Amino acid sequence: MRIPVSLAKSAMKPLFAGLLLLQGCASMPRGDVLKYSTHELGLLCYGGISKVWLSYAGSGHKLFDDKGDVAREKTPADAQRVPGFTSGSYKTFAGPIEMTWRSRDGSGLSHTIDLNKEIPHPRIPYDHPEQVWRENPFEGGEPTLIVEINDRTVHVYVAATLLVKPAAPAQKSFDRVKSYTLVHSRTL
Repeated sequence: MRIPVSLAKSAMKPLFAGLLLLQGCASMPRGDVLKYSTHELGLLCYGGISKVWLSYAGSGHKLFDDKGDVAREKTPADAQRVPGFTSGSYKTFAGPIEMTWRSRDGSGLSHTIDLNKEIPHPRIPYDHPEQVWRENPFEGGEPTLIVEINDRTVHVYVAATLLVKPAAPAQKSFDRVKSYTLVHSRTL
């Protein structure tokens, strides 16, 4: 049986259009790759503070608790420091962060942070999410919340290293893009 060429061409157009549509849908992102539902927690202390106590998700952390033990001064090299030791993995977010400490002048200070209010949509900012490796977007598994106390000031940062498609097609490994975002700041 022979099909007229004009009929075959007219029948193929919708078929190709459908295939292109399906291909486009197959490459669409499934969810937001930059959202996170778990994180680690790190604590950095500077500015001569002492007697630091921090509680999060039922875990307490003490630093500079010995007599005469105080935090060093912050240096420019510490600007985007990620602690070498973190605790976690925690569900985003596992309640408020409560902390107490003594400032450089010996004043007793306390502060509580409700992360659900500070970070209502937990997502790492990045301008090209389509370049992020979908199967494992974060090097090391998950972002790190960093609580930094510097004398009377508390900062909270979210740090992550994203694995992204390499800029050079011949490159066999992923590129790494570091993200370090301030999400809370308060001076007491």
